[in-house]
Amino acid sequence: MKYLTISTTLMVVSFALGIISSFTVHPEFTEEFIRDFSRELRPIVESLSVNPLMTVLIVFLNNLRVALISFFLGPTLLIPFLILYINGYILGAFLTYSPYSITYNLLLILPHGVLELPAIIMSASLGTSISLALLNKYLLKREVLVKQLFIRYVKYLIPITVVLALAAFIEVFITPLVPTALGITS
Repeated sequence: MKYLTISTTLMVVSFALGIISSFTVHPEFTEEFIRDFSRELRPIVESLSVNPLMTVLIVFLNNLRVALISFFLGPTLLIPFLILYINGYILGAFLTYSPYSITYNLLLILPHGVLELPAIIMSASLGTSISLALLNKYLLKREVLVKQLFIRYVKYLIPITVVLALAAFIEVFITPLVPTALGITS
């Protein structure tokens, strides 16, 4: 699926830009960007100490919201790419600008990220595919079975949802333990 390749490439490029900007852009910009992102995460972190299962639900619903927006707003073409770009950029900036070591930060991302990121990328690529099918049908007047394509792609949302639920569980219950289990401190 070429849109999966395009979506993955966009995520990787934006990740690299996040890393590069941490070193080249004014540090105040990256610091403010990370601070704003941390502010968004504060309710999730606070809920973890109160009720870990509620935190799993919050993380899951947030990621599912992102996946569904990427999928259903795919016809805008811009939204899925913007979501991928922002997520990649944040990851890159966080890894390099955070006061913690890159290894420590990677260990806080990889356990759940290996599931979460592909699910988000897949949602964006499916939404993009639908968008381009609509463009082909209505702008280029090509014969495209958009309805059938949409129905076929909606079926992917079930495994994407399951993967995001599993990723949320791992993010809350397993990811925080990994650095300590490996003897790596911040």
